[in-house]
Amino acid sequence: MPDDTEVKEAKPQPAVFTPALFWEPRKPTIFKGEPGQDPTKWLQEYLRVSKFNQWDDTLALANAYFFLDGTAKKWFDNNEDLLTSWEVFQTELKKVFGDTQLYVRRAKDILKCRAQKSGESTQSYIQDVLGLCHQIDSNMPEDDKVSHLMKGIAEDVYQALLTKEIRTTADFIKWCQHIEEMQQRRIGHTKFTRLPNVVPIASIDTENDLTSLIRKIVRDEIQKLTVPQAMEPQMDIQSIETIVRDEVGRSLNPITSERARTAYSRPQRRIQQTTKPTLEQSLRKTDLWRTTDNRPVCFHCGRPGHVVRYCRDRRAVFDTYRRNQG
Repeated sequence: MPDDTEVKEAKPQPAVFTPALFWEPRKPTIFKGEPGQDPTKWLQEYLRVSKFNQWDDTLALANAYFFLDGTAKKWFDNNEDLLTSWEVFQTELKKVFGDTQLYVRRAKDILKCRAQKSGESTQSYIQDVLGLCHQIDSNMPEDDKVSHLMKGIAEDVYQALLTKEIRTTADFIKWCQHIEEMQQRRIGHTKFTRLPNVVPIASIDTENDLTSLIRKIVRDEIQKLTVPQAMEPQMDIQSIETIVRDEVGRSLNPITSERARTAYSRPQRRIQQTTKPTLEQSLRKTDLWRTTDNRPVCFHCGRPGHVVRYCRDRRAVFDTYRRNQG
C-alpha cells in the first residue's frame, strides 16, 4: 500500500468563466426600389451586416423584409411564396429592380468627365474613380485604371507624375501621397501670430499717428517764427526740423506780402466772316422745278403753271400713239 505521506490531496481548481460579449446589432439601409437605387450595392451592404450580426441564410431572408420599404416591400408581399431561399431572393431582387447595363452605362458616362474638383483631396478623387471602374468592370486591367486616374487628376499633380514610372494603382496612390507630403513641407508657417487691430506706424509720446506728429512740428515752427528768439546755433547737418522750418517760411511769405492785383483785359471777339451761299447751294432739288413765285414747272414740256400729270403735250403724244396702234 502506498504511504499516506506520499499521497497528495488533489486541490480543487477554481472554474474560469469567460464573459460573453454582447454588441448592438448593425442595421443596413432601407431599400425602396426607387429609380437610381442600385440593388447590387444594397445587397453588398446587407451581406456585410449579416456577417457582422452572424446571420445565416435563413435569418438573412427573414430579416430582409424589415429593411424594405415602398415598392420593394410591396414586391416582397406579392411574391413571398416564391422567395423560398436567400439565393432566390437575391436573384429576383436584381431581376426586378436592377438593370445592370443601365448602371454600367451611367457609370461610364460619369467616368468620362470625372475630374478632381476644387478643394477635393487627391485620395477622395482616387477612391471615387476606382469605385466607378469597379462598377463598370470588376476585372478592369491596372493600366486602364491608371489611365482613368491620370486624365482627371489636378494639373500640378499630373505634371509631377509624368516623370514617375506608374504601372499600378498602388504606385499611383504612393506617388500622390509623396507629392502631397512635399507640398505640405513647402507651406511656410509664421513664427508669431499677428492681431488684426495693429496700427501701421508706431506712435511717439502721446501722438496717435503721423498726421498728428506733422501738425505738432508745424505749430512749433510757426510759433518760433512769430516770437523773436535768440540766435540759434548753426547746424551742419540738416534735420527734419530744419527742413520743415524752411518750408513753413516759404509758405508764410506770400501770405504776409501784398498780392499784386492782376489786370484782366477784356477778350476780343473774333469776327467770323460769313459767306453767302451760292444759288446752286441754296436751291434744293424741288426748287428747281418751281418758279420764283412758287408755281410748279412741268417735267415734260418745261412750262410753268401745271404739272406733268395735266400736261396737254404729254396727252397728245399718248393719244397719237393709241391712234397709230388702232
